[in-house]
Amino acid sequence: MNHASVQRIFPTSYRLLLTVLAPLVLGQAALAEEFVAITEIEGCREIKADAERLLCYDTIADGQVFSQKQLQQVQKENFGIRKTEPVVSIDQLTVTIVDIQKAANGIYFFHTSDGNVWKQSSKGSWNLPVPFEAEIKSGMLGSYFLVAETGKSTRVKRVR
Repeated sequence: MNHASVQRIFPTSYRLLLTVLAPLVLGQAALAEEFVAITEIEGCREIKADAERLLCYDTIADGQVFSQKQLQQVQKENFGIRKTEPVVSIDQLTVTIVDIQKAANGIYFFHTSDGNVWKQSSKGSWNLPVPFEAEIKSGMLGSYFLVAETGKSTRVKRVR
């Protein structure tokens, strides 16, 4: 369908649509090329790239204004750099469970000595006396298992 056939079918609507959308589209293109100097930390949140956002935060924290020149400089410095995965990752964590709380729905919350809280994913009984040593092991598809030193285990999710 070409413009002429669309115009014959929707003559008034077509012109109205062009009248309304053209300034919006052209205005967006102009805004994309225009850079507004950032003077407040909240403005840095809008920057998508990590390195650019960090430079913005650092510049504002030093009492300066983040400018287009700084943005272009950091873009040049980071051009072509690929992000790499961390070299070290762990598959399990040894913890001491210092408190266990049972919610009204039968789900248990496990509090570790370092202040983290792990929530049981589905109902299941748990009757080990605290404190006890346990391992939190990573499973498939981002799941985790709390395995007590006795061998008892349950699927958990970190909530704090």
